Amino acid sequence: MFGWFKKRGAPATGPDYRNVDSREKAEDLHRKGELQELLLLPPEFGGERIPPNVVYVPPFAVELKARLDLGTISQLARDGHVTRYTATPTYEGRSVVPTQIHISATEPGNFTGTISIWGEAVQNEREPVLKPEALPVSEFRIEASMIERLGPSELVRAFIADYEAWNLYCNQLCSRDRETGMQAAEAAYASLLEKYCPAGQTRQPIAFGSHSSHESASEVILEMVESKDTCLVKTRHSKGTGTLAMEDDYEYHLKQQDGRWYLTSVLYVCDDGKYEGL
Repeated sequence: MFGWFKKRGAPATGPDYRNVDSREKAEDLHRKGELQELLLLPPEFGGERIPPNVVYVPPFAVELKARLDLGTISQLARDGHVTRYTATPTYEGRSVVPTQIHISATEPGNFTGTISIWGEAVQNEREPVLKPEALPVSEFRIEASMIERLGPSELVRAFIADYEAWNLYCNQLCSRDRETGMQAAEAAYASLLEKYCPAGQTRQPIAFGSHSSHESASEVILEMVESKDTCLVKTRHSKGTGTLAMEDDYEYHLKQQDGRWYLTSVLYVCDDGKYEGL
C-alpha cells in the first residue's frame, strides 16, 4: 500500500494520496505495484477499459469491489432483484485517487455500498464505527426492507454476503487496534444478527479469520427443504490453499414469522456431528 505518513495535514492513519494529482503519477504508482487499475463498471457487467471507466486505487479496494460485484450484486442480478448498476468515485483536493467509491444496484430492488479508501472519508468514519449501536462502515448491506421480501434461499445468500463483509471488516480493524477492533466486531455482529434473526436470538462467541467461514463466490446451495413455516437450506463452502482443497457443509435453519423469513440456526456439519455457528 502506498505510503503511511505522519506530517502536518496528512491523515492521522492510512494512506496519503494527496500528491497523486495527475493520471501520469497514478500510472507511475501502478507500474510500481502500489496502485492497481479498477474498472468502475466491471467487465462482467459490460464495462470496457476506456479512460472514463478506469481509476487507480490500492489493491485492497480492488479486492473489496470484486467481492461486492461478483459475489453479492451478481447474485442479486441473477435472482432478478436488480437490473441497473452504477459505481461513482468521489475525490479529495486535486488527487486523482478516489477517496470513496459508491456502489448502487437498483430496479426493482435497492442495494448500496461504499468502499472508503483514504483521506477524510476514512477519518470521518472512525468514531462512529466503535459505537455499540453502529453498523460497520465497510459492511455492504442490503436494505432491511429488501431483506423482508426475500425467500429462504435468497435470504441465505444475502446472509453469506454480509457475513463475508463482516469478517473482512473485523480483520481490518483488529490489524490496527486489537482492543477497539474486537469491540467494534462484537457490535457489528450483533447488528448482523438483528437484521437476519428474530428478536432475542441467542448467539455463539464471535470468531473470524483470514478466510471467512462463508463466502459468496465459493459457497453454493445444495438442497432446500421447505415446509409450511420452516425451511432447511444446505450449502457447501469450497476452499483451498495451494494444492489442498477442502469443503465445509452447513445447514441454515429458517422460520417464517410475521410475514417474513428469519434465520434461527447455522449448523456446521462434519463427521463428528453438527455444531452451532450462529
